[in-house]
Amino acid sequence: MSLWHPFTQMEGFTPLGQVTEAKGAFYHLSDGRRLLDGVSSWWVNNHGHAHPKIAAAIAAQAERFDQVILADFGHSPARKLAEQVAAMLPGDLNHVFYSDNGSTSVEVALKMAMQGNGQGGERPRIVAFTGAYHGDTIGAMSVGERGVFNRPWWPFLFDVDLLPYGDLEAAQVYFTEQGHRCAAAIIEPLVQGAAGMVFSTPEYLASLSALCSNAGAWLIADEVMTGWGRTGSLFAVEQAGVVPDIICLSKGITGGTLPLSVTVARDEVYEGFLGPSKSEAFLHGHSYTGNPLACSAALAALSLFEEENTLNRVAAMESRYRAAMPEFAKLSRVTQLRCRGGIFAFNIAGGEGGYLDPIGKRVTQLALKQGLYIRPLGNVLYLMPPFCVGDEDLQDALGILLDATTQVVQDG
Repeated sequence: MSLWHPFTQMEGFTPLGQVTEAKGAFYHLSDGRRLLDGVSSWWVNNHGHAHPKIAAAIAAQAERFDQVILADFGHSPARKLAEQVAAMLPGDLNHVFYSDNGSTSVEVALKMAMQGNGQGGERPRIVAFTGAYHGDTIGAMSVGERGVFNRPWWPFLFDVDLLPYGDLEAAQVYFTEQGHRCAAAIIEPLVQGAAGMVFSTPEYLASLSALCSNAGAWLIADEVMTGWGRTGSLFAVEQAGVVPDIICLSKGITGGTLPLSVTVARDEVYEGFLGPSKSEAFLHGHSYTGNPLACSAALAALSLFEEENTLNRVAAMESRYRAAMPEFAKLSRVTQLRCRGGIFAFNIAGGEGGYLDPIGKRVTQLALKQGLYIRPLGNVLYLMPPFCVGDEDLQDALGILLDATTQVVQDG
């Protein structure tokens, strides 16, 4: 028997340790080590591990009922969460469709766009962006950058129109010439995560939204990573004053406790699927759609944004990052220092670059010895800890990252 780990070459692999407990911003391992979770457990654990309010909500719901087939029945947790999510989102993003992870939320959005705005084949094109990563199901891979994550499946992916991320002029040319054939454009607003924490500007997003609207194309915002406070606002699109036609949300929605995602559509999108025939409906679903336990966890997690002044915590994190930047800037091979909200990132130049560059792993190994867990994206190093991290702990984490990076850069 073997446990097959994700995104891992299993030959020669040994886990970094066995987690026995996690509280707040820290992992506790079986060998006695205590590690600061510098990546929020793959960007999902925004409020901290084992938050008592979320745990209590799950336990209470489990005593009432655990699963309901949402195709035929409603239930209070799903209804209340849909109301809460719609109230938190900008504009008329009012119609909440549940699934269970980021990839499936994107699949749902793509199918909505193809069925609802494809116009029977008259708008056959989907716009995606260089560097994009939207997940590992076939549709999600199709709208992502062709690369190491999806190479074995290239023959099975559908073709898209790929535009350079952040390049407004290229987008203007495309939508002037081809916008009438485009059903939708899907983008990670402000930050592309797996691409290496690549930033774009609110102005670019606002202009892209206008181009889509003028061309009759739908804008899909993949906020699986950027949503729920990660970029400093509740949703990244808010910083651009944009209301996308469809938004995809997952990861932090349950505070990192249970799998859940939502794909939320504007009124016009939803109304296009209404009609006398079931064949006109959106015929998509999952066994665990709207799972009551996950919805209850999400309701508790979302209530914490107000109760714990979460966005103020994120602003304090960004201030700490900015204060640390000058020391990192002194390192000759450190480039593209950047931060936004709860994200701090930089590149290490001079190597092969990209996701398979081993230099990031060298920094990780040194940081781990000092009590900080990070997971680099090749030569891109980043911090993205839970928002509950204390200022002193965050300062210590930045110091550890600086020391480890300094040693690796000096060693060559």
